[in-house]
Amino acid sequence: MKLLLVLLFASFAAFAAIPSSFDHAAFSAAMKTILPTQGSLRKNVEAKNADGVKADAAKLEAIFKTSEDFWTEKKVDDAIAWSKQGKEGAAEISKLAAAGEWEKIPDAQKKVGATCSACHNAHREKLPEGGYKIK
Repeated sequence: MKLLLVLLFASFAAFAAIPSSFDHAAFSAAMKTILPTQGSLRKNVEAKNADGVKADAAKLEAIFKTSEDFWTEKKVDDAIAWSKQGKEGAAEISKLAAAGEWEKIPDAQKKVGATCSACHNAHREKLPEGGYKIK
């Protein structure tokens, strides 16, 4: 019984010593949902569909939260800041839609889009065989 407890404790200690690693596949999957969500958002803004805009903005907020968590673990300050800016921009879009301030939403959308291109330019590298990797 003591041996079992020692082995169990050793297993837990070994597992705890392994640094946590954010799921790269989850991050990649989240990033791939931004473009279709932004497309849906544009359509909902054009239709002045406040509920649709709020739903799309909530999706973007969640995606940027995933991005923020990923870059926080990697300790990449500029990418963390861009992720926060994207998340805040998405929240702003939701508030503007709720208030019916449709003319202000395009500026907030541009702020969100700018965070994507800034981070991609700084931290994404095109592979010769196609696709991308994080620098």
